[in-house]
Amino acid sequence: MQSTEDKLVLGAFDQLFMSLAEGLKSPMLRIARQAELLAMNSDGAPLQQLRGMQMHADASLRLLDGYLLSLHLARDPQAAFATQPVSVGAVLYETQAALMSVARDYGVEVQIDIGGRYEPVVANARALTAALISLGYSVIEALPALGTGQQQLRLSAHRTKAGIVTGMYFDAEQLTPESLRRGKRLAGHTRQPFVNELPGSAAGVFIADAILNAMQAQLRVGRHRKLPGFAVTLLSSQQLQLV
Repeated sequence: MQSTEDKLVLGAFDQLFMSLAEGLKSPMLRIARQAELLAMNSDGAPLQQLRGMQMHADASLRLLDGYLLSLHLARDPQAAFATQPVSVGAVLYETQAALMSVARDYGVEVQIDIGGRYEPVVANARALTAALISLGYSVIEALPALGTGQQQLRLSAHRTKAGIVTGMYFDAEQLTPESLRRGKRLAGHTRQPFVNELPGSAAGVFIADAILNAMQAQLRVGRHRKLPGFAVTLLSSQQLQLV
C-alpha cells in the first residue's frame, strides 16, 4: 500500500508531466499548422514531406491530449463517470477517420467490422474515442516492424453475454494476455515494453489503459475472427437498465 509521502511524490510527478505535456502541445501545434500552410503553397516532393510533418505532429497532439485526459479523469472521478448512451459504430468510424492519415503513411489498411446493429453502450464518449485513437496510433506504428503478411487493422464490435466488445485486431500471433501484463509492468522502465509483440514505445497502449481504468473498464487482449488484438467490454444501455 502506498504511503502518504509516496502519493504526494506521485502527485507531484503527475503535475510535472501535465505541465510538460501542456508545454509540448503549443510547439507541436505550431509545427502542424506551419506545415499545413506551407503544404498549401508547395508542390512535388516537398509537399509530401510537409504533409508527413503535419500528420505526425497532429498524431503527437492527439497522444498528448489523451495523456492529459487520462490524468484529468484520474483526478476527477465524476468526469470519468459523466456517461451517456454512445453509438459504438459512431465511435469506431470516428476512430478510423482519425487514424487514416497515419495508417496511410505506414502502409496500413484500417477496416471497420461491425457484426450487426447494437443498442448504445453507456460510456464517456470523448474518453472512449480518445482511448481507441491512442491505442490505434501505437498499433499502426508497430505493424510494419512485425513483418507479418497482413498490414491491416480491424476496428470491430461484437456482442457477448458480458456486453458489447469493442476493439482493434491485427496479425500478431505473439500478442497474449501475458504480453499486456508484462508490458504494463515494464512501462516506464524500458523503451520497448512489449519487446517482440509490439515494437516501439507503445505509449498509446498505456494512455488507453489509463483512460479506460478511470472509466472502470479494462483493456485486455482478446481474439475476434481468429485475429488477436486489444479490446474492452462495455455495458449496453439495455443491460444497465436491468442492473
